[in-house]
Amino acid sequence: MKLNFLLAILIASISFFAQAEMKKYYGIASARLEPQPEVKKEGSYRVNGVNYTTRTHSDTKDYAREGTASYYHNSLTGNPTSSGEPYHPAKFTAAHKTLPLGSYALVTNLRNNRKVIVKINDRGPFIKTRLIDLSKASAQEIGMIASGTANVRVEALHVDRNGKITGAAVPTLMKNAKTPEALERISANPRDYQRVSRNDNVSDTYKVRILNIVTQKQADELLQKLVHNEKMKGKIRPNGSKFEIHLENIAGQAQVYQLKNMLSKLDKHQKLTVYTYN
Repeated sequence: MKLNFLLAILIASISFFAQAEMKKYYGIASARLEPQPEVKKEGSYRVNGVNYTTRTHSDTKDYAREGTASYYHNSLTGNPTSSGEPYHPAKFTAAHKTLPLGSYALVTNLRNNRKVIVKINDRGPFIKTRLIDLSKASAQEIGMIASGTANVRVEALHVDRNGKITGAAVPTLMKNAKTPEALERISANPRDYQRVSRNDNVSDTYKVRILNIVTQKQADELLQKLVHNEKMKGKIRPNGSKFEIHLENIAGQAQVYQLKNMLSKLDKHQKLTVYTYN
């Protein structure tokens, strides 16, 4: 009895620190995002006469669906899930019929826009009209305890062996990133940046100043590579014997990160100084 009580406290503590870490990074409560083995083969199973085919990680990179979420009853506490982990109401976990076990999903309550990141560790819910079954803590986080169900959007996430985050929810995480470390964890592709730019608030624009460019030619070539959309404006200005680039109308921190990432790859022979401000 005492051992079970101490175990419950330990699990709750781990969940709290995981939540605090992700809240710091993205402002979203979350399961601890840890690297998981990539599922490369589909699987199949049968429940109540219905056949289900589970997805691979490559098949879920763009997975985003809207539907009804429910949550686990308290009586299921301690029961084994499909992954073998016991269900605990204080953890941010969920059941989904086909998303890979061990993968993650960003769940958004479409009524109030509250979000939570859950780990998929179980199969279900086996009701035709239900999309996902959330742990009690996850349901509470997005404000659906009183209603019992909620209309949600589910977007897949995966953490690779290097700790990088990919998947359909990446643009949302990029937009919500609160620290450079948060952006560093994300492995985004050009389409992700485009999605963020389209949805960014125009008032949240940034400026970047790049110093210590040796020649006018290098400045011209660098500016041409960095300015990749019609809204961004760039100018080259002399600064003593060197040159600097001023970029304006940068749509959000995600695009700032993209520019700095490009610079780190382009700046192989000279040390540039970069300032960001808004």
